[in-house]
Amino acid sequence: MKPSVKVSLIAAVVATMGIGGITKMVSASSPSTSLMAVAQEKVALSESSTDEASEIAKLQPLAKISASQARQTAEVAQGNKASNVQLENEDGNLVYAVNIGQNEVKVDAGNGKILYTDNTAKEGSESEGSRPRSSIQVAEVEKGETNDDGK
Repeated sequence: MKPSVKVSLIAAVVATMGIGGITKMVSASSPSTSLMAVAQEKVALSESSTDEASEIAKLQPLAKISASQARQTAEVAQGNKASNVQLENEDGNLVYAVNIGQNEVKVDAGNGKILYTDNTAKEGSESEGSRPRSSIQVAEVEKGETNDDGK
């Protein structure tokens, strides 16, 4: 099975599982919540996960290392197990974001080297301009942006 198909299927399964959990949580905490509100949340979640899966599917062929290789590199460096690995376009850099505890390790998707580590509890601790760049550069996709002339 192609990696892009796998990513799409995984995203669909995760979205479905997440929607079920949210539905249970909403119904348990507020029995008067209308079914319409729950349905609207489901639609919003599925749209965002579809967009994310589409973005990952476009980026996957550009990566030179696998997610498991990125996970292994980050786990060795941090001395702990990763909870999540995701391919991302981080400010035009193709990286794997590997979550380990409160740290997010950015691994270069081209050569497998660790670029930097962010502590998720301390946002903005290092300026983005001083961060190392990935060996694979990709165009940044701005969502909801318009030109100055409104187009």
